[in-house]
Amino acid sequence: MIQIGRLLRTLAHLAPGQVWHRLRLQARRAVWERSSERVDARYRQRAARLPPARFDHPGLARVAHYRTAHREDALAEVGRDALAGRFTFLSRTLEFGAEINWFRADLDVGTRLWKTLLHEFSYAPALATAHRRDPEAGYRQRLFALQRSWSSAAPIGCPGFARDAWNARAVATRLMHWSVAGSLLRLTSDDADGAALGEAVGRHGLFLRDNLELDLRGNHLFRDTVGLVFANEVVGGVPDALRWLESQVREQVLPDGAHMERSPMYHAICLEDLLEVRLLLGDAAPAWLDDALRRMAGLLESLLLGDGDIPLFGDAWLGEVNTPHLMMACRDRVGPLPPPRQPEHHGGLVGLERGDFKAVLRAGPHGPDHILGHAHADLLAFELSSGTARVVCDTGTALYDPGPERERLRSTAAHSTVQIDGAEQIEAWDSFRVGRRGRAQVRAMRDDGPWTWVWASSDAFAWLPGRPRHDRLLAVSADAVLVLDAITGKGAHEIASRLHLAPGRYDKGTHVLALGWNATPREAPYHEHFGETLERIRLDIETTIELPWVGGWLIRCGIQESSPEVACDLRIHAGIVQLECNGGFEVSARWQLSPTDGDSGDPVELCSPDREFAT
Repeated sequence: MIQIGRLLRTLAHLAPGQVWHRLRLQARRAVWERSSERVDARYRQRAARLPPARFDHPGLARVAHYRTAHREDALAEVGRDALAGRFTFLSRTLEFGAEINWFRADLDVGTRLWKTLLHEFSYAPALATAHRRDPEAGYRQRLFALQRSWSSAAPIGCPGFARDAWNARAVATRLMHWSVAGSLLRLTSDDADGAALGEAVGRHGLFLRDNLELDLRGNHLFRDTVGLVFANEVVGGVPDALRWLESQVREQVLPDGAHMERSPMYHAICLEDLLEVRLLLGDAAPAWLDDALRRMAGLLESLLLGDGDIPLFGDAWLGEVNTPHLMMACRDRVGPLPPPRQPEHHGGLVGLERGDFKAVLRAGPHGPDHILGHAHADLLAFELSSGTARVVCDTGTALYDPGPERERLRSTAAHSTVQIDGAEQIEAWDSFRVGRRGRAQVRAMRDDGPWTWVWASSDAFAWLPGRPRHDRLLAVSADAVLVLDAITGKGAHEIASRLHLAPGRYDKGTHVLALGWNATPREAPYHEHFGETLERIRLDIETTIELPWVGGWLIRCGIQESSPEVACDLRIHAGIVQLECNGGFEVSARWQLSPTDGDSGDPVELCSPDREFAT
């Protein structure tokens, strides 16, 4: 019964069109698997009628330059590995040798992500780059041998074709990689390899147009439509490609520039997709494309931590996108990037910056209800950097395969936020499913005086007895970061507040004071890169108490060991949270959780050491 209820709570949020398109695609796939030879031949015939591929497309050369100019040495190494039949994805290296078994049984595990990446051919531009450096080493021959081997092993309609080889997102990605490789190799239609690769790109574009992921939507459909634009520019056959992409930009890019799934990593991936379309189209790019590119890049710039890279909210890890290179290319293409327009009312990812500190808070929903596949239980969680060093950071993502480890990664305990009664903010299950879910919203924010602060609330635990609500005040000054939490509602509840420190930050240049309670340090895993694990320290405040409850953290960096201790008094009375910290650092805070209607006063007052009120 529990599983049935969870399933119903998940299905209730799907858009009707998603269900219809899933059934339509499943029925089509079942039919095609019974007539693979005929279906594959039909697409080959259609592709043969398309114009010759334009691998000399000037926009394609711009995309190739963007992809390779900053990493030729790394690409050459990938090319050498591919020449030897060695491939590395997601921190895992496998040796195949000369002959590639594209459907190795041991790769059919979990989400099959490694196998999908093998089928996507990201190593094609690497082989082309290596060939340009050393034309006699056999890199070009290897590329086309792999392409022929794959095409022979994976015709359209082969058993399970839609899972790996002809997964629509993989199709879009592969045709883009092949097109870039063709540009790097300066292929022409008179060249037999060029003609064969051009036919393959055309076949991919036609298949993609017929099999868009209208059931999954989100970043998958975004990449699908980007692939359509590439296919149409290189070989034609998809005249409505730009209209499809425009429709997805209008749906998926919010007014503040945030991607609707609210994962900073997938935001960066979609931004890079748009940048490559802009490079491909050049001066023919429509105005809406520049507008979306500018807004998405501006939002991402507001979220980057001091090391120039993304926070790890939702499903995210570092290295999937070279963020500094992406941001530089966006500025070169569209000029200065605007600050996001009211992110507190749209995407809910809010950046606060003062002095060396940069904090980012998830203060809005996880994403649209119909697509929360990459959501974690991280409402009101934050990340923090001081200078170029990360101080507080999310757990990251180590895998997508379903099971206890995936559940741990998505759990409330894996994020720097508050948990009540051991319950979860979201009912995450399988790899990408969510049943019950909570929401967060910004209630007020200011950026003046010595403090920048944001106050947000979450209803993630309102389904529990007593309807508890979590409010968080995150304030940043040049000298310290203040986190105040209040749990209001009725009854006695178990409260757990957690702070995940970056590796090496505990007692090494970072001073954290637990406000109102004692904190226990514990070892916890950290997954900066997919498939890799580091150890770090997590601080836990745990108690059982009658509501209301208040707690929090005071974080300072670069403090000498001999600095005087800070004494803090934190309390709540009549809906007002009050804090007094004196000693090595002084601050007074007055936070009115429920301001009366029509009250013109500020709900938050912060007094800095120089006794000047920020608000």
